[in-house]
Amino acid sequence: MSYFRAPLSASWRATSAPRHNLILSNRALISSPLLLRWTRSISSRGIATTTTAANTSRFGKRARIILIAASASISIGLSMYTGGKDTTRTHLASSDRNPNTAVSAVSGKQATSKINGRPVSVMTMEPVSSQPSISLVRPGEVTDARLKIYEAIEDEALDISKLPREKAVLTAAPLVPPPITRDYPVLLQVPMVTSTKEAQLTSQFKYEQWTFNDMVPGPFIRARVGDVVELSLTNKDESGNPHNIDCHAFTGPGGGSALTTAEENQTKTANFKLLCPGLYLYHCAAAPVPVHIANGMYGLIYVQPAEGDLPPIDREYYVMQSEFYYEPPEVLENGRKSDTVEFSYPNAMREEPDIVVFNGRESAMTRDAPLKAEVGETIRVFFGNAGPNLTSSFHVIGSNFKKVYRDGDVLSPPAHYVQTISVPPGAASIVDMKMVVPGTYALVDHAIFRLDKGAVGYLNVSGQQRHDITTSKEHAEPCVGCKLHP
Repeated sequence: MSYFRAPLSASWRATSAPRHNLILSNRALISSPLLLRWTRSISSRGIATTTTAANTSRFGKRARIILIAASASISIGLSMYTGGKDTTRTHLASSDRNPNTAVSAVSGKQATSKINGRPVSVMTMEPVSSQPSISLVRPGEVTDARLKIYEAIEDEALDISKLPREKAVLTAAPLVPPPITRDYPVLLQVPMVTSTKEAQLTSQFKYEQWTFNDMVPGPFIRARVGDVVELSLTNKDESGNPHNIDCHAFTGPGGGSALTTAEENQTKTANFKLLCPGLYLYHCAAAPVPVHIANGMYGLIYVQPAEGDLPPIDREYYVMQSEFYYEPPEVLENGRKSDTVEFSYPNAMREEPDIVVFNGRESAMTRDAPLKAEVGETIRVFFGNAGPNLTSSFHVIGSNFKKVYRDGDVLSPPAHYVQTISVPPGAASIVDMKMVVPGTYALVDHAIFRLDKGAVGYLNVSGQQRHDITTSKEHAEPCVGCKLHP
């Protein structure tokens, strides 16, 4: 309210003191037709407004009200418009180092000065408080200059025969290949083999999964913008199904699927220049596409930015969510139920999964391979959702995501301190967490009934307790049989 008090009080004193001159000392003020009616002198630093007893009697109380309103409106409006040029007024200040806007409040002070030997009242505007900057612009926004780097890579015609050749490091979930440190493009060789295998899908049932490189999810691929991926796909599926790869990081119709479709015992090879940085899904796109995805044919590829990778952290992990749909088990001749179940197209069409899992099976991240970290470490999770139907509400119970690179976007500034992220089928995101308290953290889809369908994983953090953060006189007593707090 100090914006209003100063000009109002100054104007009221101007109309209430007929034998004094009043100067509103500020570069921001300029003359207006309304004020010029009562103006005798205009200085280079502002407007000198003089009222006399005759003026007061002529205009009376109504004139004083009009003058108050006019002076207040012009003072406020012009101080906001040109305040950045005058540090004694309400101002919007910025600097090259901090483009965010700072806002300060002001108050009015009255003093007596002399002009041409005559005493006058002078009103000045001074800051009364200094508040932290209010951010109006997010630092690190993607600039045109930065985007031109990728446009240049897109326009550059590479001679593939002259590129150095490099074999891609491929890892099984939850492991991630090490960061790429080179600053030049290569011909990155990525061999992929399709096959089927019987896997223990749940504690009760086995299931025939369709795989890339004998794993579900498929291997994690790490590359760099400008690399040319030499993808060779060999089909070893004895059922006779054709397979291919549609990679969301590849540019061109079908994302490479038409060029890589291989029949049984056939190998297809194609080259794809990586133009876009980020975290992307790949999957089989042979007909019927939903069936190939639903049976396990998917994975992630991370394409590092051209000008350098994300800030280094202590550990990186690969986590992928998906659903499986199966028919009830058959009843065997001995009257027992079979321990093997088969894919259910009707259930998938109804979008009613029988299980929702992380990394391909029910116990992949609980009993078999939980994530690990130490107190004080920062971990990064490359999280993808293969679907084929459900959107994930990914959440880590007991922690927050210190940084979130939504939708796999690694150029824009990350979001900070986010509790839950939404990842639709066919998408991916990257999250960073700093672990400060030891214990077991549960990774879940916060559509929480999916917990009982298998959507849970553990992150075991070891290290010294932090009683300054979490403490109680009572002993921790996890509920019996709880899947979230083992």
